[in-house]
Amino acid sequence: MKNAKGLFTSNIFWIVLFSLLVIVCVIIIFATSHSPKSGKFAEIYSDNRLIRTVSLDKDDEFTVKSKKGYNIIRVRKGKISVIESDCKNKICINQGEVSNDLIPIVCVPNGLVIRIDSSETSSDYDAEI
Repeated sequence: MKNAKGLFTSNIFWIVLFSLLVIVCVIIIFATSHSPKSGKFAEIYSDNRLIRTVSLDKDDEFTVKSKKGYNIIRVRKGKISVIESDCKNKICINQGEVSNDLIPIVCVPNGLVIRIDSSETSSDYDAEI
């Protein structure tokens, strides 16, 4: 059986070690979650032509017109969305706000495609081929 002094020293060691581990984890989480989100852009294509590149860091709202119709696009808080369209099915509007490059916003009737380009930031994928 250990003496009381050895048991006390052992408990203090583990408490200090655990506390340091928690502090390091909090610092890492804070540093990674508050990093700047610069480098994210949206590329807007109409009829397979790149017509505009917008930064997701700046709020904006604009209209893209083509021979097939129009779409009103909104950039807000690092996300992009189609908020109005004259197409019949409104899938582009119902898709909502997009902030990553996993799924583009597509309006097939109007020939509109919006892709996020975040090549300057770290990838959201677990692996790349």
